[in-house]
Amino acid sequence: MSTVHDRETFDCGNEALNSFFKNVAGQHDSKSVSKTFVIADDEDRARVAGFYTLAMRKLTPKEQLPPEIAKRLPASLPGITLARLAVDKNYQRRGVGEDLLLSAMSRAKKVSHEIGGFALFVDAKDGVAEFYKNYGFTPLPSNPLILLIPFKNIPDDAD
Repeated sequence: MSTVHDRETFDCGNEALNSFFKNVAGQHDSKSVSKTFVIADDEDRARVAGFYTLAMRKLTPKEQLPPEIAKRLPASLPGITLARLAVDKNYQRRGVGEDLLLSAMSRAKKVSHEIGGFALFVDAKDGVAEFYKNYGFTPLPSNPLILLIPFKNIPDDAD
């Protein structure tokens, strides 16, 4: 995300996501709280088709993971969170969400090669968990709206 991107016209239909993108994302970027990345319109590079935000995640206790994933792992696991993902209403149902997710997965995996980390986590909203499951994310038994994909399961050419 840069100053060239017009955040004011972005509207994904979710006021909380719109407000974050317009009012908070830039502040979080400058303070390194999280980083937001965008896909811009092919013809109008200032127009934002969608965005996602990545942030570090606190250690996740092993016992919260699905048993098939938790085998032979330490008691607590570091990860990266896909904190937000949104597509402008004018670009929905055109593959932008998939492009954003694959970019986020690829970027998070690359970062994990440098700093370590076990998985990419997402705190899904109601009705969106199935979208993430289609890309290999597994829900936590304790909370099916928190999903993860181990970095080893993300293809190297995800984006």
